[in-house]
Amino acid sequence: MARPLIIPLLLFLNSTYAQTNSIIKPGDTVKYLPQSHKPSWISIQSADANLGVALLMDGKKIKEQDDSRGIKSIERLYFTPEKGIKYEVKIWAKSYLEKSKAVKVTITESKNVPVLNGQFSSDQFVQDLRTFRSIREKANSGLYVYRNKKQIDSIYQQAEEKARNSKNIFDFYKVIAQLTGFEGSCHNYTDLPNHASYYLTQKPEYLPITLKNIDGRLLQDSKDTAVPLGAEILSINGVSAKQMIRRFSQYYFSDGYSMPYKETTGFERGMLDKFYIEFGNHKEYLIQYQWNGVVKEVSLPGIPLESFKKLQESRYSLTFDKKLLSEKYSFSKEGEGIYRLSLRGFDFATGKEDPAYKKFSVFLDQMMDTLEQEKIQDLIIDLRGNTGGTGALYEKVFSYFTQRPFRDSHYAYTQFNEVPLEEKLVITPLFLSNGVQDKHGLNAYLKQLYPKNVQGKYYWADDKNPSIMPNERTFKGQIYLLVDQRVASAASHLASLIKSYTNAVVIGKETVGGYYEHNGHLPLVYELPNTGIQTGFSIVHVIQDAQNLPDQKKGQGIIPHIAIQETDQDFLDQTDVYLKKVSELRKQ
Repeated sequence: MARPLIIPLLLFLNSTYAQTNSIIKPGDTVKYLPQSHKPSWISIQSADANLGVALLMDGKKIKEQDDSRGIKSIERLYFTPEKGIKYEVKIWAKSYLEKSKAVKVTITESKNVPVLNGQFSSDQFVQDLRTFRSIREKANSGLYVYRNKKQIDSIYQQAEEKARNSKNIFDFYKVIAQLTGFEGSCHNYTDLPNHASYYLTQKPEYLPITLKNIDGRLLQDSKDTAVPLGAEILSINGVSAKQMIRRFSQYYFSDGYSMPYKETTGFERGMLDKFYIEFGNHKEYLIQYQWNGVVKEVSLPGIPLESFKKLQESRYSLTFDKKLLSEKYSFSKEGEGIYRLSLRGFDFATGKEDPAYKKFSVFLDQMMDTLEQEKIQDLIIDLRGNTGGTGALYEKVFSYFTQRPFRDSHYAYTQFNEVPLEEKLVITPLFLSNGVQDKHGLNAYLKQLYPKNVQGKYYWADDKNPSIMPNERTFKGQIYLLVDQRVASAASHLASLIKSYTNAVVIGKETVGGYYEHNGHLPLVYELPNTGIQTGFSIVHVIQDAQNLPDQKKGQGIIPHIAIQETDQDFLDQTDVYLKKVSELRKQ
């Protein structure tokens, strides 16, 4: 149980309203009562842990934040107090280095906050690069799946020269991000210790429009801006749309060589940080666009970061996405003789003993009741937006659609069952939620799951990978499987099984998750010693239980039988082109 601590005010400085220090132990929650009655920034920092923070107003939580991922990172909350309202900030350690336990926390209230400089020496960048490679070679079973040693040696040779010439942490981060993506795993992760906006200017120099990549075209994605909604953006400050898509894609990672996710995701998730890492922020933006067949050009001033955040959070395309992703799972009638099973994530249950799993099982049984009673012959399985989660959930789903026993994998292995480089290992929230607080707990867990050492690989225990039988009732009609570029991990694993072993017509876009294999199951995170950049990956290489298909090559996601493309009018009308395609197929 968390042990709350009340922090007293310790000192005032000329440049700050208040500042104090305290210690947090694992499981503790620090409660801080803001001292200033003026609008101010509350900055919370630790050299030993990544912190989560929440702001409460009269006991009600109004904001929770974990902007920064690194151990030596800062969280910043802007605080505008109102008279007669009681405010409270709660602070806890979300993760820490394996060698750390109790951590020191500094809390500062101030009128302004400095821009972080992120300056390091060339030697420090090179040392972190070499540490990065050592981590990958010793711990990442996916390093040489899609790249051979000659290719890896070559890209690291180029990377060392770039690291030595890096001027700041952004330059070095670009080098590390490219290496992370080169490996080919959607579970890879590399990020700055602090949110990128903390390194950027607080002047009004941010993009005054939003963007969405629709099949390789960048469309303006906000109402009430100087550029019309749906206008095709041809270039910004001389950088073409094609260049923006290519350069932005380097910050996002996919299994194998799949590209659709990498090329679209940045415009949805990275415009607040990675866009400015790559393209910078500017006082003026010269925007060339096409509207109603006419090419036009407009010069617009940059806007404040907070204004751009609001613009990004209210962009036009979010309306459709919010509706699509509003429920984790649902079952709905889509027309005469056809239903849709929508599965938007497998992260709502931790395993078979979770009450949420049992509730989901009842839901699937009720689905089968409806399909059988109404003698339904057509079913849509809609996986769009499903980024994965618990394996037991996708296995449960597939048991209703297969006529044969199946397993999670043909086999799965890791390179170790005692964690290497533990001094740089981050004890993550995933570990802490499972009672693992240090390397000893992790090693015990690994030895239980991966006991067999065969030629330097530790294989998944047979009892953890049982044969799963088809459900007593299975659907035998026509399946239409909807996938998009966001489908990953457990969801892409399910999609590979459905494509492989059912009559499904697969409609959509190539998934980010692989068809034949992927790295998954257990993510580890390490921190680089100088820059504090964190890098992680799933350590288990999984060979999926999917058969060879002529249209599926190694390194691809699930390839649809029918590719979906969206027109500009579809975007403006927010047409569901996937369901439209199913309707067309049924009429043929």
